[in-house]
Order: sequence, then structure tokens, then C-alpha cells
Amino acid sequence: MLTFSPKNISSRFDRMPMAMMTISLIAGILVAAHFEVDGLVWVAIVGLSTLLSFWRENFILLAIFAVGALVYNIRSYDILPEGQDVELGIKISDSGINYGRFSTFDAEVCQHNNQYCTARVRVTADSLTVLQRGDILFVHAPIRPFSPADSGYARSMQKQGYSGRVTINANRISEWQVSRRNSLHQWAVSKLKSLLPQSDSRDVAISLSLGAKLAGQSEIKQSYSYSGVSHLLAVSGLHVGMVAMLLTILLLPLSLVWRGNIIRSVLIVALIWLYVALCGYPTSAIRAAIMFSVLQLSHLTRNRYSQENSISTAAFIMLAFRPTMLFELSFCLSFIAVLAIVFVYKPFSAIFYCRSRVLRECVNAIMLSIICVYATAPLISNSFGIISLLSIILTPPALITAQIIIISSLLALIAPLPLARILFSAAEWCADIQNRVIEWAVSGGYGYVEYRIDNNTMMIIYLVMVVLLLLGFGLKYTPPQEEME
Repeated sequence: MLTFSPKNISSRFDRMPMAMMTISLIAGILVAAHFEVDGLVWVAIVGLSTLLSFWRENFILLAIFAVGALVYNIRSYDILPEGQDVELGIKISDSGINYGRFSTFDAEVCQHNNQYCTARVRVTADSLTVLQRGDILFVHAPIRPFSPADSGYARSMQKQGYSGRVTINANRISEWQVSRRNSLHQWAVSKLKSLLPQSDSRDVAISLSLGAKLAGQSEIKQSYSYSGVSHLLAVSGLHVGMVAMLLTILLLPLSLVWRGNIIRSVLIVALIWLYVALCGYPTSAIRAAIMFSVLQLSHLTRNRYSQENSISTAAFIMLAFRPTMLFELSFCLSFIAVLAIVFVYKPFSAIFYCRSRVLRECVNAIMLSIICVYATAPLISNSFGIISLLSIILTPPALITAQIIIISSLLALIAPLPLARILFSAAEWCADIQNRVIEWAVSGGYGYVEYRIDNNTMMIIYLVMVVLLLLGFGLKYTPPQEEME
């Protein structure tokens, strides 16, 4: 018999304490982002609630709430004035997106009119100004607002700490310190590019395996966006999971030696973080790596592994380190998808269990696609103005080609030259098949619609989802035999 009780909700949250702590931290960040409160007030609340937690432990959540607000105030960026020509010292912080005639980059402002500051801007550079991560520029240029100024995009960028846009060219640069540090990400991307001539398939293979960004206005990128599988082009938990599965299989013989399980777990965690470094430390990959590290640690300590607590721990660490990440689209999409998998997909996969392994995997793949599509659709529609259902059909076969692309590309990085070219050719071939299928799927104009929902509608939809999830927490199934007893 299926029964509902509020006690079931309470007991569910008791089993995942990190979830409550993370919710408290997020609440503090949101309050600090919308209301200006002096930092000393938050310090006082932290101290008082910490003392009260010795009397009642629930006050620790209030302390974490205040910590979230305090960290946001400390780690938030300065907002610089717009419209005036100013002297800026800018450090490029990502690899940018190439649009052909111009490129855009994230950048941190370390100097404003010869004074130290901590601010963020979005840099636009012409095609003659070739920038790379780590370059430091001293420019004379105005800071322009994001347009349209009242759009959700502009508000989101402001919450993330961006002051606006800065357009630069050679005439505006007074000093240019080129980065001499060749990161693992830059080395890996350069090596794969050197193996084969330029093509859409090669670029997709590199983007899928290492997270290198495609040209902003390329047709293939638009096809991936309309098909709803653009998440494959950004390294995420899916990619980290594939690499982890490969490492688990390759290092399985270590479990046969003395203390082999410990050595194997440590090596897997280290190699996972090496893969994250090869991808340039994207947010979604860091989240997945933290979760996987927690999983391995729980195995070593023989503690019961809780996915809910691992997800919450990853979110807590990342938001405590950089609270403005809460307003980044990639962070939100990543966690919404993972939460949908843990809280919705897993219960449904247990209900629709099939004895046939092949049929079970097919049903699970389709169910996983449907749940992730519906969970992220409101946010994607609000951000990009697209609602796509093609992902339900295209994601399962795309996962197969993605596995081959990732594994072949990574092996090509460590293989000698003749074999490396063969391996990466296999990755390019799979990417070409994947591209053709996706382009064919979107060519008819079916399966997606260009529609943008407003912020209020999006919030109502997610509020309904949360309410339904809480109602699900309150349900409990009692077998007939236990009822009779």
C-alpha cells in the first residue's frame, strides 16, 4: 500500500545532511545577491548561531546560511562604471569563442585607472587580435553594458560579477604580456589538431573529448543546439563517467595484489583529475570529479555511498569557493540534470525493471533522456529560446559514438605518431557519423520549436517540480505482507 506522511520527508532529509547544508548555503548567497547587508552583520550571525548550535544543532544551518551570504560579499566582484574611457589591466581567463570576424573571452580586471580592483568583464577582440588564456593586457577603452539592458542575460551576467563588455583592438592596447605558460589543455588541443587537417568532424571530436569550444556561429553548433544534444560538446559528468569507466576496467588487475584496491582507487582519482586538467578545468567536470572522489573515498573507508550527499558536497565546495557560480548557466544545467537523474530516474528505473539486459538498457537510456530533457527544458528555453524534444531520440545513439570519440582521442594523446593518427581518425569518423545524423534530424524543422519562456514562468515550473519531488519524498510503499503483520 502507498501511504503519505510528512515524517517520510523529514527522515529522507535526515539521510542526506549535506543537502540541507547546501540548501542553506545557497539561500544565503541568494539573499546577499539581492539585498545589501553589511558584512559585520553576517559575521555576528555566524558567531551567535554557532554558539546556539551547542544548544540545538539546527542552528548550524543558520550559521551556514550566514556563511553563504558572507562568502558572497567577500568573493563578489567590483562593479565598474560604464560608458567612460578608462585604463584597464585585463587578464584573459578562458580560451574564448571564435565567431569568425571577432572572438569573445572572459577576463578579470586587476587594475582600474592604475588602482587595484577585482572585477570581471566580457572581452570582444577583432580577428587580428589573437588572445589566449593567461594573456595580460593594458587597454584604454570604455566598459559598455550588456544589451538589451533589461534582459535575463544581462541580469545573469551582473549577478555573476560582470561589469559589462570591453571591445579591444591593437590600437587600444598599450601593453601586452603574452602568457608563456602552456597549459595541459592547450597542449592536448594543439596535439590533436596537428594529427588531422581541419574539418567540422575533427573540431567536434576535439570539443567532445577535451571541451575546446567550437566557432560561435558554425552551422554544426547550431544543429547540435536545435537537436538538444549540445551538452555533448561541453565536458561534463557524462564525459568524466566514461573516462572513469575506462580507467576502472584498465586498472582492474591491481585489485589482485596486496592493498591493490587502495592503489587502484588513488590512481583512478588522480587520473580523473588529470583528465579534468586536460579539459581546462570546466565547472561541470570539476563537479563530477569531486563527486567521483567522494565515491572513491567512501569505498576506501567502507562507508555507505550516498549519491545525494556526494552531489551536495560537490555543490557546497564549489559554491563556497566561488559563490557567483550559482548564477552560471552551465552550473545550473549540470546540477539540474544530475538531480533529475538521482531523484527521478533512479526510482523510475527500479519500477520499470526488465529481465532482459538488452531491453533494460534500451528502456533506461530512453527514460534517462526523457527525464533530463524535461528537467532542463525550462532553463534552456529561458536562456536560448529553444525547446527541443529531439534529444530523447538522439541522445542514446550519440552516447555510443561519444564513448568511442572520447576513448580514441585520449589514447591518441599518449600513442606514438602513426598509431595516434589512426586512433584520432577513428574519433573523427565517429564524429562525422554523429554530425550527419544530427544535421539530418534537424533539417526537416521538426522536433524543436523556437520559444522563450519568461523568468516568472520558469520559476513557477521549477517550483512545481520541487513540490512534486517533496511529495514523492513523503510517499512510502508498504508490501501487503508487512501490512498483515
